Amino acid sequence: MALLQLSSDYPEGVDSVRVTPAAAVRVGVHDASRVEWSVSVPLPEGKPLKYTIRVELRIPNNTFVQHAPWGQLQSFTRLDGPAMSAVRDDEVSIDALRRGAVAFATRLGRASDGFGRHCRLAASLFSATPDLDLAETLLVWLTAAERMVAEARERVARPRDGDADEVRRERELVDEYVSVRLLELLAGAERALLGATESRSAHKEAICAASAVVEARVADMLEREIRHREARGYIKADPTSPSDLEGYLDRASRLKKHFQEVLFLEAETVQLADRVHHWVAAFVAVVASTWAFAWQIALMNQQPTAGTRLGSGIVALAIIAGVVYAAKDRIKEAGRQWLSGKVLHRVYGAQRLARFRAPARRLPGRDVIVTARELFDQTLEEEADPLNPVIGATMPVTVIRYEHRGEVSPQPKLSAAGVRRIKHVFRYDLSPLFARLDDAVKPIPVLDEAKKVRFIDAPRCYRLPIEVEVETEGATSKEIATLVLHKRGLDRIEKDEASDPRLAEHDLDPDPP
Repeated sequence: MALLQLSSDYPEGVDSVRVTPAAAVRVGVHDASRVEWSVSVPLPEGKPLKYTIRVELRIPNNTFVQHAPWGQLQSFTRLDGPAMSAVRDDEVSIDALRRGAVAFATRLGRASDGFGRHCRLAASLFSATPDLDLAETLLVWLTAAERMVAEARERVARPRDGDADEVRRERELVDEYVSVRLLELLAGAERALLGATESRSAHKEAICAASAVVEARVADMLEREIRHREARGYIKADPTSPSDLEGYLDRASRLKKHFQEVLFLEAETVQLADRVHHWVAAFVAVVASTWAFAWQIALMNQQPTAGTRLGSGIVALAIIAGVVYAAKDRIKEAGRQWLSGKVLHRVYGAQRLARFRAPARRLPGRDVIVTARELFDQTLEEEADPLNPVIGATMPVTVIRYEHRGEVSPQPKLSAAGVRRIKHVFRYDLSPLFARLDDAVKPIPVLDEAKKVRFIDAPRCYRLPIEVEVETEGATSKEIATLVLHKRGLDRIEKDEASDPRLAEHDLDPDPP
C-alpha cells in the first residue's frame, strides 16, 4: 500500500503527487510537555468514509499521576490536500489569498522533505555506491524552492491595481509568510547536510564534497532573502539580540496561525458525562435515600426493653444509624460513577461526541463534514520485567487508551477546490508526570587517563511506549514509537522498526498547525 507515488520529475513539478485512498499517521514531540499525533483521512467522493483512530500510551505506575485525560487533550481538525488551488488573478478575497499562501507553503514543505530524504539516503549505511550526482540532485530541490517562492510572490503577494486596503495588507502578509517558510526550508537543508556529513557512511568523502557545493548555494539563497526582508522592513533575526530572536519567532508563529486558520473546521463537542450527570445523580440519590429510609423505619420499629433502653441497645442503634447514613453517601457516589460508565459505554459507546463543520466562508450552509465518537479508557496492567522476564517478575503499568471513531461525509465543492484530506491533530500534555521523575542528570564516577576518579553528569531519561493506529475500510496504518522524557520535559521520540517506513518517508504534511 503506497501512500504517495512520486513522479520522476517531482522536483520540477512539486504538485505532481497522487494520493491513494488511504489514511496516514504520524507521531512526534510538539514541545517540552506535549506529545502530538496527527492523522490524515481521505475526503471521500462517493459514500461516507468511516475510520477509527486508536492510541495507546503505557506509563510505569511509579511515574503515573492521576489526572483527567480530557483536560490534557487538545485537538484540531482542518482541511488538507496537495492540490489546494492557488489564487487566480480574478480572486482577490482575503480567504482566497490565505488559501493560496497555504498552498505554496505546503509545496515548500514537500521540497524540504525531498531534500532531507535525499540526504538521508545518501548517508545511509546501506548505500552500496556513492551518489555521484548528489550535489546536482540537492540543487534541483533548492532551485524548485526558489521558483516556488518567486511564483508565490508574483501570483499572490504582488499588489494589483484596484486592491482594497485590506487586500493589499494581506498580500504583504503573504510575502512575509513565504519568506518565513523559505527560511525554515533553508534551516532544514542545513541540518540535513550536517547530518549527512557527520554520518558513518563509507562514502563520506563524496558526501562532504557535495555538501560544500550545496552549502554555498544555501548561503547565497539565505543572503538574498535577508536582503529582501531588510528592504521590506520585516523583523530581523539578529543572532546577537535575544529580544530580536524572540520577536522573530513570535512573528513567525502568528503568521502561521493567521494563514492556517482558514483551513480549520469549526468543532462542536459535547461531553456526555455532563449531559447524563444530573439524570444519573437524581436516580442514584433516589435509590440511596430509599435504602436509608427503609433502614430508618426498621430501626424505629425496634422496641428496646426496659433494661437496655439506656444501655447498649441505644448505642447499637446509633452506630447502625451512622453506618446507614455513611453508606448512603457511598452508594450515591459509587452508583453515579458505575451507572454513568455503563450509560456512556453501552448506550452512547463514547464519552464525547464531536461534529466538525465547514466555516460559512467555505460552505454557506456550514455542512457537517466529520462526526466522531471519542472515548478514553485507563487500566492498570502487569508487564514482564525486561531485566529477566523468564522468572515471572512483573511491573505495574498504567495504560491510557484513546479511541476516535468517525465518519467523513463527501463534499463535492471542497473536492473541486482541491481538498483531498481531513487532518486531525491531537496533542496530549504529559506535564503532570514530570513531578514524579528523578533529576534530569545524575553524577557517575569514571576514571580519567591519569587513573583519577572524576564525576560526569549523565542524563536520566524515562521511556514511554506509544502506539497510534488508524483504520479505514480495511486498510490500517500504524506507527509505534517511544517517548523519551526527563524531569525537564519531553526530549525526543524514537521510532520503532515496526512502524510503516513509508509513512515517515512520505509525510503528507511536514508542518502541522
